[in-house]
Amino acid sequence: MNIEPSPVASPTDASPLVPPSPSASPSPKVQPSPNPAPKMIAIAQGLNIYTLQGVAIDKQTLIVPTLDGQLLQVTPKGKVTVLVDLLKAELGIPFGITETNGDVVVTVSGYLPVHYLVRVKPNGALTIIADLSKTSGFYGAPFGVAAYNGEYIVTVSTDVVDSTSALLRVSATGKVGAIANLSEFGIPFGVIATQRGFVVAQQNGQLLQISPGGKVAVLVDLLKGGFGIPFNMAARKDDLVVTTNAGLIVRVNPQGVPSLLVDLLKARLGIPSGIVVSNGNLIVTTNAGYLLQINL
Repeated sequence: MNIEPSPVASPTDASPLVPPSPSASPSPKVQPSPNPAPKMIAIAQGLNIYTLQGVAIDKQTLIVPTLDGQLLQVTPKGKVTVLVDLLKAELGIPFGITETNGDVVVTVSGYLPVHYLVRVKPNGALTIIADLSKTSGFYGAPFGVAAYNGEYIVTVSTDVVDSTSALLRVSATGKVGAIANLSEFGIPFGVIATQRGFVVAQQNGQLLQISPGGKVAVLVDLLKGGFGIPFNMAARKDDLVVTTNAGLIVRVNPQGVPSLLVDLLKARLGIPSGIVVSNGNLIVTTNAGYLLQINL
């Protein structure tokens, strides 16, 4: 998908850059990428995005979860429409998101607290796949989701205060089972499915490589390496591209070696959150309200 900036200015189209979120932390001292600086295009801005929310692509349309409880559809030209309002549907706020068979599947957290895994059709019709409230508990929440062999892989904190957590498998009929206990590594955020199983971004700074059978290994510790805490990931060729709380987008090769791709905080674009790959380029959301295309 080749995305060009909108030729018509509007509150959601490309426009001058704004300062980053006040919650942004200073960038770590890491070695700059030896490659030329990538071109960045603001597809939309002014979006109410939280730092743990993802982004997905459905055909030619980008799907963006917001803190208002909405899933937004954003065209390549930057036109923004509401696909569905999950708060109005009395479900909650969407966080993790993945595209599967033309639909999107999202993790949703409400205020009671209640937590769900929800399928959303292209027309906005909703189906609750599973009620995750009992699994998440009163102080927990689901975060990331990935599609895998007709099932869904979900990261969940069972208690955000004590940082207890797990990786779950949810069947198409809503049956929930545990893959691995991840409490040793803090709260899990984003997850993606790979040929080797799953990669999970952890609060303590690690990317974990997890087999379908539940064997856990540390792929890389990004926090220890000075790159920050990972939020979300996408696969690009043989590498992973990762957003972090330090305002960075980091490349991690199959051997677990990280390198800096982009410093969005330095570019005054905020802290990146959601990330997907489209035609080799990156689509990224930030807590400063941007939906960006980054051409590599």
